[in-house]
Amino acid sequence: MKKIVLVVLVLLVLFSAGTYLFIPSNLVVSSATVVHTAENGVVKHALDEKNWAHWWNYLHSDTNSAVQPSVHLFSSGNDSFYITQKFYKSADIGIRHHNHTIPTKFLIIPFSTDSTGISWNYSERASSNPFTRFMQYREAAAVKKNMDSVLMNLSSFLNKVQNVYGIPITRTSIQDTLFVSAKTILSAQPHTPEVYALIKKIQAFVAAKGIRQTGNPIYNITPAENNQYQLMAAIPVDKGVPENPVFSNKHMVKGSFMVTDVVGGEQAVDNAWKSLLEYFADYRKTSMAINFTMLITDRQYQPDSSKWITRLYQPVY
Repeated sequence: MKKIVLVVLVLLVLFSAGTYLFIPSNLVVSSATVVHTAENGVVKHALDEKNWAHWWNYLHSDTNSAVQPSVHLFSSGNDSFYITQKFYKSADIGIRHHNHTIPTKFLIIPFSTDSTGISWNYSERASSNPFTRFMQYREAAAVKKNMDSVLMNLSSFLNKVQNVYGIPITRTSIQDTLFVSAKTILSAQPHTPEVYALIKKIQAFVAAKGIRQTGNPIYNITPAENNQYQLMAAIPVDKGVPENPVFSNKHMVKGSFMVTDVVGGEQAVDNAWKSLLEYFADYRKTSMAINFTMLITDRQYQPDSSKWITRLYQPVY
């Protein structure tokens, strides 16, 4: 009996010594990552709970990682997460673990134009009671596991441009470099009928000269004076035309463009342009020439606008 008591006492002493030796007096739990995303994109999705549902389960769709956007309750494992206070490029996030809330700090750190760091941490004073100290350590390990899982979802989501801006964006050049163009001034925002009216005018002129169209038509809309709009359209051709005050040859360089394909009608195209320009602003890209829209689908023969394919070209340097 004495030996059993002695063994128990020795084990208790070793356990107590071990907790003080291996578990620090100040428990620091941290999770961090670097994403290849501009700072504004990270802020938009990480610091606005309305956007959390987009990425929360990006990698993990198991039942232990649930999202209930209606009540802003986001959970991973056995922990629930919610923003308690927002700051400039940072936030306080409460983690509900079992029956108490752990206050944590979430910080966004811009490294470069296209690289952003994310740091998420909290610290807790360890108890002098070895058993409580050990339970605190186990709790910290469990919370860190869930923090890592959440941050992995966010990181994987943010590393895809399409997730951040809602459109795929790639860099490319144009194939056709010789165009015949024409322009007109309109008193109201031009839409598909006005665009095609100008394109048909160019096509008729080109056909009359025996010149072949080699690709898809393009157009650009620019605000003009007195609340008017300038509509310019062009078609690629195999050779130039005799110029006149209405029609002119446009020689374009293959150049470098950020491009996205849009499926849908005019509203979808307008939204994509806004996203593309937001991308340019976030990544501080410079465009020294006008952008243009290419009509991949001939809208005259496809009445269903949900099936229209339109390609947007934004020159980049």
